[in-house]
Amino acid sequence: MLQSLRSLLAGDPAHDIVWTADISYWIAGRRYAGVADPAWDTEQGYLALCRDLGILPYYWYDKFWLGHPVYDDVVTVLIEANGRDTTTRRWRTPLGDLREETTFLPQSCSVGVTRYPVQTEADLRALLYLIEHRRMVPDCLDEYPARATLWAASDGLPSIALPRSPLSAFLYEWAGVENGIYLIADCPDLVSHLFELMETQEAPIIDAVCQAAPPLVHFADNLSSDNLAGYYDRYMAGPHSRRLERLHAAGVSCAVHLDGTVTALLPKLARVGFDAIEALTPYPAGDLRVEEMRAATRNDSVILWGGVPGVMFAPPCTWQDMQAHVCQLLDAWRGTRFIIGVADQIPPDGDIDFCRRIAALIRAATS
Repeated sequence: MLQSLRSLLAGDPAHDIVWTADISYWIAGRRYAGVADPAWDTEQGYLALCRDLGILPYYWYDKFWLGHPVYDDVVTVLIEANGRDTTTRRWRTPLGDLREETTFLPQSCSVGVTRYPVQTEADLRALLYLIEHRRMVPDCLDEYPARATLWAASDGLPSIALPRSPLSAFLYEWAGVENGIYLIADCPDLVSHLFELMETQEAPIIDAVCQAAPPLVHFADNLSSDNLAGYYDRYMAGPHSRRLERLHAAGVSCAVHLDGTVTALLPKLARVGFDAIEALTPYPAGDLRVEEMRAATRNDSVILWGGVPGVMFAPPCTWQDMQAHVCQLLDAWRGTRFIIGVADQIPPDGDIDFCRRIAALIRAATS
């Protein structure tokens, strides 16, 4: 499947249908339940699991982000655990502290932000000071060639991602959607200045990625039309276009992560020049049926990546439900450029054997 993935990224026809799945959430659930194989925490063990499941190995987050922040001495970062499940992170600046709280939720085996650090205009000014005294440093690229060779031996490609673009970083990492939207409305000049500074700080990472020239990088912006479509043209299209121009000139293909509602953003992302739009979540979890997605992009060349809702791996959905959906997906996307993938992740209570059965279904459909 790796050769077919490379062919798709090069704009050529693929010999096989590429089938991949993000199983990291499912592994986390097995780990929390105390039944995970310790080998899954290593790349070699993860690759073996993927091959056993019949999926192209791709998603791996231990060495995923291609940049990390370094702060000047005027900023202090403190992390403390508050009880078993809550973690507090503080950024101390001369303009005041920013405080984030995250909480582990045993019921869903997931971590959620229960307090975002930026809530007021004063917090926004403290964040601007913080970013003014931050630089972004390239990461995970020196070891990437050796890792790519290791993964290729298992017919896979390790995923890597740029830092989130400014609007996405602001809403998901610093302010949250609700606080962020109010601050965009109330303090547009401050927010615009912040976004310009964030984009400027990406330059060393973009330079390093262009020099390394991996075959594929992700824009891990976690987009959803419900939250971001109305802001895309003003705040995201420009940064995306400028990134894409540099990366494409270096021969790097680019995928963007769209795992929420898709209708409004699909044509915008296709028009700006992405090679692939990944984690497309259709009905019954999303807002479009698989038959509608290609037409919604208004672009025949972009790779549709996804189509299999993660929720369908868990009850009350059965294998008969999943089988019917995958057959419908194959019929709808046949003759177009696509990758079959889970949208977004297989949940901890998902039936992992569905991966093997989907692989067999794809083989039977193409034999």
